[in-house]
Amino acid sequence: MERRQFLRLGVVASGVFALGGISRAARTTGAAQTLGVPTVDRLVMTNVVDNVYDAFARGGKLDTITVQRAALDPKGLLLFEHGLAYHLESVRGGERREILLDFAATQGSLLNNYGLLKVDPARADALIVSHGHFDHYGALPDLARLAHGNLKPGIPLYAGGEDTFCHRVVATPAGSIDYGTLDRPALEARGIKVVLAKQPAAVAGHAFVSGQIARTIDFEKPPAAAKLMAGPMDSACTASHFGATSVEVKPGDLVTDTFQGEHATVYNVKDRGLVVITSCGHAGVINSVRHAQKVSGIQKVHAIVGGFHLAPAPDDIVAKTVSAFKDINPDYVIPMHCSGVNMIMAVHAAMPKTLVMPSTGTRVVFGA
Repeated sequence: MERRQFLRLGVVASGVFALGGISRAARTTGAAQTLGVPTVDRLVMTNVVDNVYDAFARGGKLDTITVQRAALDPKGLLLFEHGLAYHLESVRGGERREILLDFAATQGSLLNNYGLLKVDPARADALIVSHGHFDHYGALPDLARLAHGNLKPGIPLYAGGEDTFCHRVVATPAGSIDYGTLDRPALEARGIKVVLAKQPAAVAGHAFVSGQIARTIDFEKPPAAAKLMAGPMDSACTASHFGATSVEVKPGDLVTDTFQGEHATVYNVKDRGLVVITSCGHAGVINSVRHAQKVSGIQKVHAIVGGFHLAPAPDDIVAKTVSAFKDINPDYVIPMHCSGVNMIMAVHAAMPKTLVMPSTGTRVVFGA
């Protein structure tokens, strides 16, 4: 897609970016600060790209949320793929913020759906990438290139650590699959300011990222097939940056990917509680929720949202996860992307009133 085609989506430069909670030093160094937990009156979460589109998925008003489904329209079809992207719009008083979280696998799906769902990247106050897998960052370089000059000046991109920008590989019995590398210098050359949020940090004054997630749940383990490629000794992808063992690792070697830099995105909705968006959940969906509760000091969980990475999980791990969900007692569970039909069925059996089925184009309204 050429730049002029991108501009037809209605992407125009507008205003000066407003980012709450980051100090001048943090803006200069690219490091993030831990700050107080913001509260919003309302959050509208749009699932821009997901693995599925269900034209018959039910919408409507539930107890404390509203679910709006994108109608099937042959004049403009939403595209779905193995990928994930969100648009997050929040309101506090008269203040409105917009955040783009993850960017699907391909520009065709992302930009097509932005247009149909009337998502304007030029209005975004911040960007967040959950981790360094291509099905979450794939279209970000294209967005940066095509929207260059239209995104708000110096717009921040929050990443959970250096390993977000390391080369990733998935080793399967049939052979290795190259997951590529998210090119940080190329993004910065397009005017995007990368902020490494290893600790919890406020985003645009309305949301917060979790920081690197503590691994406290014994049954939640990262997928064994996921690997990181060690970089040169003077790079950010040396073994020491992603928790390699004491075994000597040479540049080009593959080591176990612990997803050290994967982080969750969280909102505190007034009178409702936390909305925890795991994106892909390699760090563990329960680890992610418990970490969000701990760092925020807020125990009430309104919704658990995102990819839980349980599609390939054995039944006992799914059962343990659902049992932990019941202990957390969220009002809603919204599984997406890599959560798996097995997980959806288990939640439906154990907690049917909490389950909201996924579908590309779905908008969920939390709060007033």
